Amino acid sequence: MSSSLNIVPITLKQEPLPKQKSVVHCDYKGQGSRENHEKLINALNQMIQEDSEIMVKGVCIQAGMRIGFDNNIRKSYKDLHRIVLEQMDIQTRDRRNTERRGLLSALERLRNNVPVNTDPVRAGGYISIKKLMHESGIHESTINRYHKDICKECTENKRINTDDVWFFGSEELTLQGGSDAIKVNFSEINPAWLKQSAKDFIKACSATKSSATLVANVHAIRMFGQDISASKSELKPSDIDRTFIENILYRWSNKKLKWSTRKRRLASLRQYIEWCEDTGSLVFGAVRLIRDSDYPKPEDKLPRFIPETVMTQLNQHIDLLHPHVMRFFLVLQEVGMRIGECCALPFDCIYPDDQGDYFIRYYQFKMKKDHVVPISKELTAVIQEQQQAVREEFGSPKELLFPTPKMQLGGKRAYPRAGLAWSRGTLIKNLNALAESANILGPDGSVYHFTYHQFRHTTATRMINNGVPQHIVQRYLGHETPAMTSTYAHIMDETLKKEFAAFQGKMVDINGKIYEPEDVASTLVEGSDPDDIDAQWLKKNIAVQSLPNGLCSLPVVQGSCPHANACLSCPNFRTDHRYLPQHREQLAKTEKIIATCKANGWQRQLEMNESVKSSLIRIIEPLEVSGHDA
Repeated sequence: MSSSLNIVPITLKQEPLPKQKSVVHCDYKGQGSRENHEKLINALNQMIQEDSEIMVKGVCIQAGMRIGFDNNIRKSYKDLHRIVLEQMDIQTRDRRNTERRGLLSALERLRNNVPVNTDPVRAGGYISIKKLMHESGIHESTINRYHKDICKECTENKRINTDDVWFFGSEELTLQGGSDAIKVNFSEINPAWLKQSAKDFIKACSATKSSATLVANVHAIRMFGQDISASKSELKPSDIDRTFIENILYRWSNKKLKWSTRKRRLASLRQYIEWCEDTGSLVFGAVRLIRDSDYPKPEDKLPRFIPETVMTQLNQHIDLLHPHVMRFFLVLQEVGMRIGECCALPFDCIYPDDQGDYFIRYYQFKMKKDHVVPISKELTAVIQEQQQAVREEFGSPKELLFPTPKMQLGGKRAYPRAGLAWSRGTLIKNLNALAESANILGPDGSVYHFTYHQFRHTTATRMINNGVPQHIVQRYLGHETPAMTSTYAHIMDETLKKEFAAFQGKMVDINGKIYEPEDVASTLVEGSDPDDIDAQWLKKNIAVQSLPNGLCSLPVVQGSCPHANACLSCPNFRTDHRYLPQHREQLAKTEKIIATCKANGWQRQLEMNESVKSSLIRIIEPLEVSGHDA
């Protein structure tokens, strides 16, 4: 924690003022024409006195020479050409010195909060390069390129500390892709007695609470202070009673705050009030000012998962991202970890078991524990590729799997955080820029806007919809209680369609895809019975072929089927609940065949029958509903 600091005077090196301009002399030594030599010298001296930008071509134009003469001066007037280059170098140094003096002066004014060309930096604010640009009138690209020490001074010592603004350094926060320190601002807390007790409370909490909790506590106390200041009379702590708190709760309920924000603010305020009571810091007009019944009831919300159509578009274009960023989001979308956990992944986060399957180990900052989950072979390859990329870029392995690379995509600009964890803002900015450039559209037809936690919701929702039991999803996500996982236990519309289709007796293919009878009924030939499911597939130029366990939708005009006994792997195969006994019987036989193949080591036959078994299971599941088993 940083308390009040005196403003440190700028100690960067000051450059001397430019010397008075002098006349340049260059005796003619038989190089080129004497007349042209004199014209060029006179033109150069004139440009020096007028402080015009000096270039070889510019000197030739000033001397009235023809276009392209600058090529001749390099060959035929070598001494004169050397003098022009020297003057160019002197002029550049003078320009940089002038810029430097202007930058240092602007930085001094910003540090002392007496700017001339921009607004003062508020307490605890940042002196950014852009802020320095506006105050000095010198472009930020010039500052970054030619005045690196000033740029570094600006970024490393950019905080203005006061008694009312504290900074808490946080290596953990940096590791999770955040800033290197978090700001706690008391300047807007009133009245004075509340501000002082808030500082004492935060100081007491700082040893055990996270930086995010400290900030949330200050937000709650500031809101509390706004309600106190809004009173007609000047309130003292003893005036704060249960009635006053009930009025505050009513006002907070009418503010446009999310349920979670109101709950968090109320919990923080309760912690503060109870701390005051326990320590005797303040004595309020009543005890138990905030009670369990005061908390707002939770809102039922659907998880914010990313639609599968959007995920498909993203993965089609994901290779357009920086390779490190691409691999980052591939990890995030399979494992479903929180963003800070992914930023902080250690370099050696994966390991194999005895069977050669890989697991990923990471630290859950929210739950304060290590967590291990299995990963696919594809993701294992992605992580190993990232490890190799880090070795090649940084030489020896870094602590992190995803350190910020040295250069941005294209290799023209450096990353300020090179070697540190990726900035969360940079990552999501890259992803949403891809959504714009690749035209990744959401269900409403507009460009989709990604947020980090959507990937966690998506992973959980996919697992639920693939039939993974909720207690397994709970273990995978690292949740302590089933209630935490229930937020994600959302059945996608496609899953609901399958269940409803099974109940309605609709047809499915080998992948379990539903075919709506009403969709085909309107296209049936006149006189067909829509209740006869065999007839529903007689539409227009398509005639189905009857099979012992379903129907083939291969158009007759395409000839006979070229794939004998391959229906269960054919996309043209259709079936419904009437054929369930045949499917069950075939599944039982297939399982016996698989057991025999395993016992005899018949690998090829085993693979073929495993595929048949998978198709049968996908067919049976949406059809297997009571009422259709007859």
